[in-house]
Amino acid sequence: MADLIRQRRAFNSSSSEQTSQQQSEQQQTEQQQQQQSPSEQQSGGKATGTKRSLTIAIGGVLTLLGVASYTFMRSPASVDQVSAITATPTPVQITTALESVATKRSDAQKKLQTMSRTERKAEARKLKELSELEVTALLRKNEKTWGAVDGALQVDTNQVSSNDPIEDYLISGDLKADGGSKYMVGVFDGHAGFVCAEQLSKRMGPMIDSALGSIGGGNKGSSAALNKAVVKLTRNPEHKWDPLSMALTASFIAMDNELVHDSLAEFKRLKDTNKIDELLGPAVAGSCGLVAVVDKDADEVVVANTGDSRALLGVRLDNGKWKAVRLSEDHTADNKRELERLARDHPGEVVMRKGRVLGALMPTRAFGDCRYKWPMDVQQALFPTLLARGHKYATSPPDYNTPPYVTAHPVIVRHKLSKNDRFIVVASDGLYDQMSDANIVDTVAQWYEARDPESGLITQDKNAATHLIRAALSTDRMGQRNDNLIRQLLAIPPPVSRRFRDDISVSIVTLNEKQEKV
Repeated sequence: MADLIRQRRAFNSSSSEQTSQQQSEQQQTEQQQQQQSPSEQQSGGKATGTKRSLTIAIGGVLTLLGVASYTFMRSPASVDQVSAITATPTPVQITTALESVATKRSDAQKKLQTMSRTERKAEARKLKELSELEVTALLRKNEKTWGAVDGALQVDTNQVSSNDPIEDYLISGDLKADGGSKYMVGVFDGHAGFVCAEQLSKRMGPMIDSALGSIGGGNKGSSAALNKAVVKLTRNPEHKWDPLSMALTASFIAMDNELVHDSLAEFKRLKDTNKIDELLGPAVAGSCGLVAVVDKDADEVVVANTGDSRALLGVRLDNGKWKAVRLSEDHTADNKRELERLARDHPGEVVMRKGRVLGALMPTRAFGDCRYKWPMDVQQALFPTLLARGHKYATSPPDYNTPPYVTAHPVIVRHKLSKNDRFIVVASDGLYDQMSDANIVDTVAQWYEARDPESGLITQDKNAATHLIRAALSTDRMGQRNDNLIRQLLAIPPPVSRRFRDDISVSIVTLNEKQEKV
């Protein structure tokens, strides 16, 4: 995650309902949510606040384009629906375009690395923009589409990096412990490096499956940390758990304990400095994490979130318009409940400074980040060695009095699915830095409706996640659309690109696939 802060932009979508009456309804909903417990919420935190990355509008006068006019064309019935914008590049063209991008970025890196930080930022804006073919090649490089749960779901995923290597990881798959009707998608947005998110992507899915098996069948879980977490949650008399919510919560807690505390115990046992990077690297780094599980048998989606990734539900109303429903809450300084929790846990301390935990970390909940969890004597013993080995975040924050200051305990949101619920968007905050919730749902909704040949709509990308990322990187900080912006942004090489955009990782689950498409 970047150390830059900017104010989130409030966008108004051209096709979502944005009347004053609905805004009033949204305010009433937010007030009701403030009174709900985290496990009962049906939508998340506020839509505005400080964010981690800086998006800069590049170029001169921008042309305001609607979402439909950029990614869709409405074609008369007499016109054949094949055009230059929808033409599919050949594999040879894609390979050639990717090689061209690599060369351009390499040349730009050599030029930019000789400059000061201020000079690099200014020069990056002047780089020659990529061609449309080069942009499309980059966007389609990592896209994937498949069916799940016997064709009841369609899953579209994609990632576009800004960091090198990318710090985001996506996961997906069936949860087999409970009959195979549950399908999971998740995103882990790393910071201070990729190694924490990488470990989560490898280990979280199997742990959730193991937790479901142990809770539902009475078997032991896959680890001592998981069994301990399940027992602790079961003994909480104030909360009545359903099996899936408990499995997700226990897995998040256990996974963090394994990364932060069990790895420390193992290092102390081995006393082998050669193992320090492998064992403690993921603890020094950090990651947000969000997992959404669609249960087709129960017609329900359950979301567990730690950090500031987000899940959205696209709802097609009876009048044909679309509504965005948030299925998670952001754990940042903009979340009043988070500020209240930190005040309760650390009375008399000023934990949030300039919108960050102890003045440094943006999310108030995260995996890893041992500098906010380990006792000070442990940090003093190990951080000098870790820092010398290149772990630049192995430093103790100021006024470190009552750790832990950061938790991986997730907030659970359960939502009963209806026939109007058409798709779920799960994404890292790099997407939400660029677009509002309503704008995101409108963009995916148009892709959704374009699947109907009678709609007259033509979409450039068959993959919903690619379609959404293309739109996001073509949206400037004022919410305006500019065809050239994405060509300019993707021309900027890492690490300078991180000054302009974050990694973007998206999974879109299309529901009701066995019913009508629209």
